[in-house]
Amino acid sequence: MFESLTDWISQTSQTLSTQYGVNPVIFGVLYFGTMPLFALSVAWWIGNWRRGASTLLPMLVTGVLFIAAYLYVLVAGRNLPVWVYIFMAVMLTLGGVSTWRQFRAGRQKA
Repeated sequence: MFESLTDWISQTSQTLSTQYGVNPVIFGVLYFGTMPLFALSVAWWIGNWRRGASTLLPMLVTGVLFIAAYLYVLVAGRNLPVWVYIFMAVMLTLGGVSTWRQFRAGRQKA
């Protein structure tokens, strides 16, 4: 059963990759690989805010890390269905709200 599931995932990934031009491995590396860097950039952002230093660079780095995987899909993807754009907008909105809450909680502890 596990083998048939992995075969289905592999076949579906290859089909979707060919059809839409998005490599799921690259997306996964961007999505999961940027998570630790994103957490560090949020801490950097909060630290700069607490010290009264400029928060522009940490905020920009955090933003780029936050959208990196989705930006890859938008740049590399071809003929994506509308639901993909809606899904990405929802995910980015929810993630943005979560990040803002995390930032506000960090500021309140200061």
